[in-house]
Amino acid sequence: MNSSSRPALHVNSKLLSSGAILLCVGGVVLMAGAALSATALAQAAKDWISQLEESPSEMAQRRLHQFKVAAEAGSKAWRDQTD
Repeated sequence: MNSSSRPALHVNSKLLSSGAILLCVGGVVLMAGAALSATALAQAAKDWISQLEESPSEMAQRRLHQFKVAAEAGSKAWRDQTD
């Protein structure tokens, strides 16, 4: 079978270009929707954080201190038990 006996591929160029244009428009709409959603979520998070009694960094420092105290107490208890 030689290559001349294969059927030719005919693409409807109008339909193909219309599809490509719709894909581009859809991509732009998707990006705009994502940007609006991200802005809304960021604003909600900012408002929520401003209503907290304690800032997230203060909470993290307090939790770190609690962890260190607990780890030290556990270590001391383990050492005392092995003596």
